[in-house]
Amino acid sequence: METAMNQATEFETTQTTDPREAKLREIVEKGKASLQKTLEEIQHEFTIREDMAVRPTAIDFLVQDHKIQPVIRDEAYDLTEHSQGQMLNRAGIPAQFAQKLMDLDENELLSRNLKRLTERMEDGGILLRRVGTTIKGWLSPAYKRMDAAPIMEAFIKRNMEKGFVPYRGMNTDYRYQVSMIQPRIWEPVPGEFVVFGTSLVTGDYGNQSLEIDLLMLRIVCLNLAIGHDLFRKIHLGSRFQMGEADEIVPISQKTINLDTDTISSAVTDVVDASETHIKLLENKIQEASGKEIRDPKSIYDSLRKRGLRKETVEQIKTAYDLPQEVEILPKGNNLWRLSNAISLVANGIERPDEKVDLEKEAMNLLMA
Repeated sequence: METAMNQATEFETTQTTDPREAKLREIVEKGKASLQKTLEEIQHEFTIREDMAVRPTAIDFLVQDHKIQPVIRDEAYDLTEHSQGQMLNRAGIPAQFAQKLMDLDENELLSRNLKRLTERMEDGGILLRRVGTTIKGWLSPAYKRMDAAPIMEAFIKRNMEKGFVPYRGMNTDYRYQVSMIQPRIWEPVPGEFVVFGTSLVTGDYGNQSLEIDLLMLRIVCLNLAIGHDLFRKIHLGSRFQMGEADEIVPISQKTINLDTDTISSAVTDVVDASETHIKLLENKIQEASGKEIRDPKSIYDSLRKRGLRKETVEQIKTAYDLPQEVEILPKGNNLWRLSNAISLVANGIERPDEKVDLEKEAMNLLMA
């Protein structure tokens, strides 16, 4: 990704007295730093990452201080919240039950349950994807593995060729996000100034397939919405089969047999088509700004059904009900304002994965 990282630092904006252009220049400058930092983190992660196919009989579990650590060949590994959830789910142990046992200091009981149920449920073996001493993916050997690096490079390179510039990079527990914006201010609704772009979201740790989404950023308050997948969630990679006598098998990069050229070409095609879809998004914003909400409660209820926490939905409601004079949201009682209320709440969320999920809900509301 070295070429993409170098390209992502070359954009310069012109000096201007227009406050909106000044805001855009500030966004671009921050974007270069954010994307550069993330690409360096991901590059380092790719360098030290290792896959291991492991028989469940080769794994013990250490539980102490409200922490579960798999132990393999006398080495204890940390888990992310994501990989711990994968481990518990595949063993058939409810997360709340595991937490309750740790709260009651029943560490030995939980350890025995993990050992016994993992051996019963994972008789086909486990694919562990680790970064240093942290296991980020607890997966089936049938998991279709992918190498995100060349795909991300193709995405960044093509966006740069089309005049897009870096906006944001994120490396979370289980996914990567690279976002680019078109350095042009649009006014889809009088007095509403936005920037459009594209965002590649992918992951090598399960639960996140490859997506290329549209991006909408409101200039005044940096409310961000991401969604409308242009790539239609493609899974990549190949199956791995363990031998009968194998307990632990390190998997080299050579075993990940991907048709990278084909995928990179598809990514390029999607980026090329993005400007047409940006026009669609502009039209959707115009529609949303004129679509009055008569029953916001039904939308709040649907957000809860889609998995948003009760307190998050309450924060969205509070934001939507702010006085109309507050500039951080568009005026009116419409879908455009509510979408921005969701984005506004997302701005204040620290956990990257939860932030991305909420930004997607903001776009879902616009594109419905």
